[in-house]
Amino acid sequence: MKLKIDHSDILNGIWSLIMGKVSFLISSVIACTLMLHFNNYILGTLLSGVIGGLLLGAFHFRQKMIGRMAIAGMIATPIGMLGVFVLLEGLAYGLEFLIPSFAESLDNAGLSDVIAIILMGAAAGAVFGALVYGRKSVLLFSASCAAVSIVSGFMVRALNLGYGIKAWLERVFQIFGQIDLNFVTIHSGLGLGLGLGIGLYTIAMRRREGSAA
Repeated sequence: MKLKIDHSDILNGIWSLIMGKVSFLISSVIACTLMLHFNNYILGTLLSGVIGGLLLGAFHFRQKMIGRMAIAGMIATPIGMLGVFVLLEGLAYGLEFLIPSFAESLDNAGLSDVIAIILMGAAAGAVFGALVYGRKSVLLFSASCAAVSIVSGFMVRALNLGYGIKAWLERVFQIFGQIDLNFVTIHSGLGLGLGLGIGLYTIAMRRREGSAA
């Protein structure tokens, strides 16, 4: 059976990816700029989520879903970023106590941060998908955000190691002050994953409706 490629689906998918990235890039930079003044990470995470969700709905021209996406972003982001972080801190403590050599090897390889960011993305994507599109979309959004978060995880590792890209990004964002590049990387990566999830979900629903007709 030959798979028919619809070029409009490809364009919509690319648009969704770009708008997801742009939405949460803008929201995370705004949140980081404000955090320079009030120094509250939890509030910054909430702001990034709600502004990112709001922009995501607006950029996809879905007026009826803007409010839902904003609320979903506000809920999914702290659950994914903060909830998973607290959980992993507990697991890391347990590993250090039970299997110290394994925990040390993960840290030395720099994989602990990468794994944490992947799980954060998966959790946030699952919550966002469930709140906006229902339970059937959870796996798709979780997988999309987890896949993109792999890149975000290694990008954060590169930033923490002080690679050249860190200095370049600091110059790019210097107009906003000394913002948290890790925060921006993780949140904009989440936006990219959500954009991928929206694009794939929209394509799947369109094809399902077409086959039913």
